[in-house]
Amino acid sequence: MNSPDLFSTTRTIADLAAVRDAHAPIALDPATAATDMAPDHTSATRALSALWALVPYAERTGATPDDLESVLADLTADLRHLADRLGTDWHEITRRADGYYGDETDGTDQGPAPARRPAAPELEVIVVRDPDGPSVIEAFLDGVPVRPTEYVIDAGAGWHWNDWTEARDANLATASPATRAALLSHYDNPPGGQYVEDRDDAPWIDSVPAPAATVDGAAQ
Repeated sequence: MNSPDLFSTTRTIADLAAVRDAHAPIALDPATAATDMAPDHTSATRALSALWALVPYAERTGATPDDLESVLADLTADLRHLADRLGTDWHEITRRADGYYGDETDGTDQGPAPARRPAAPELEVIVVRDPDGPSVIEAFLDGVPVRPTEYVIDAGAGWHWNDWTEARDANLATASPATRAALLSHYDNPPGGQYVEDRDDAPWIDSVPAPAATVDGAAQ
């Protein structure tokens, strides 16, 4: 299937916007298109507000105007790069975007595909435990293989306190902020903690070092 042409699509959207709801007009002006948007505007009008960003983006990147799907895909990929640089959660962004789209269209997909409100990202994990060696772990996010990081908290595995705190602090030092918070909640009085030797009632997490400062994701 051939992708629509960017400029012919621009004309189509503009034509559709010209016949939008008469009680809620909006000027075809990029300075006011977004701020004047009301919830009851048509899908064509909302598309027009994004078009003011798409056309200069295509011109700036030298995108081929006769392949609209590639232009949109390239813009989406660059938005993900932007989200990464800003330290925001891309999956949360797309989850919210799907929700906004559903609210604005009453749950009806305006494109050629059947309407489907995506659920939250699905994480599947396979753990193969070898009693004589390390575990093998495979993870899939929405069906796509991803590299997992394993954090095991097993207080009943014959630990001595010094070894336990060393392993604990190593895990916490490499974890993301959200994972670190979850790990701390589990390290605070873990199941089987009575089997950790030489602890002598020391607090479980009071001695945890503060997290290292990061710049662009790298520890300093």
